[in-house]
Amino acid sequence: MKSTAAMILLAMMLSAAAYGGGVRIAADIPLDAAYADSVIQVTAARLEQLVGVGAPDSLDVFIVATQGKFDSLAGNAIPDWGAGVAIPYKHRIVIKSPRIMPGDKPLGELMAHEYSHMVLAFAVGYREVPRWLDEGMAMYMSAEWNWDDNVAMARAVIVGGEIPLTEIEYLNRFTAPKAQVAYSESYLAFKYFLDTYGRSSLRILLSGIASGQTIDDALVAAIGADYGAFEREFSAYLHGRYNIVSLLFDSNLFWILLAVIVIIGFIIVRLRRRRRIEKLDEYDDLHSTDFDYGEVEKPDEDKPWD
Repeated sequence: MKSTAAMILLAMMLSAAAYGGGVRIAADIPLDAAYADSVIQVTAARLEQLVGVGAPDSLDVFIVATQGKFDSLAGNAIPDWGAGVAIPYKHRIVIKSPRIMPGDKPLGELMAHEYSHMVLAFAVGYREVPRWLDEGMAMYMSAEWNWDDNVAMARAVIVGGEIPLTEIEYLNRFTAPKAQVAYSESYLAFKYFLDTYGRSSLRILLSGIASGQTIDDALVAAIGADYGAFEREFSAYLHGRYNIVSLLFDSNLFWILLAVIVIIGFIIVRLRRRRRIEKLDEYDDLHSTDFDYGEVEKPDEDKPWD
């Protein structure tokens, strides 16, 4: 049987061969390295179709099995809810192995998410991009959007908890619940952009950022609207999509509410039936003919009645 070190080395060599030496994977658990490599290959192909770039020039991927090792490679600025991080200027991805440190996200989602960050950074020449765009594309590529995100977003919009896109820049300072809203909103903003304006507009936007344009100028070139106008447009979309009616008639929530209504109705029927039986018992007690009158003396027929 091969040693753990030899298996890790083999996985790294396979990864290097697949990407021309640009991507190197090191994992505390050898199976994580092999799986991460397969995820990268699929994600790289999809990113190539989306943005025209599939692989960064160089990248080191670390999948670690201890919090201490994660902190030493990722830095201590990562929030405690974070399970992975991409550090573009270091050409590094660090992920907590879900096999050792279970979390909400499986390794495949984490790997695709963080790898998307690196490819986007490479595509714009490592220039700064809006955080909603970065996180939204990463969620889109990892296919991690689920019903919990949908409910979190609906709740946020309905109660006034929508986060301005510019504030998502401070995501790492958010609590876990607020971070979920920020990630969900980022995904929706990116998908709205892609569905509304298409892949060609996305490439124009990224090309503008890569050339040194401001985000306002890059957006105007891509969609004919600046940051403020796009945010107002997106906010109107959110409020049109999420309201009390849409929340109640969401396919999953509808059946849950229907089940709750059926259960409540069943309980009410049972309680009414019980009260009806109790009233009948009381009526029988008050009007019962089963009384003991004692012995009744036969009247004297010869005795006149008063």
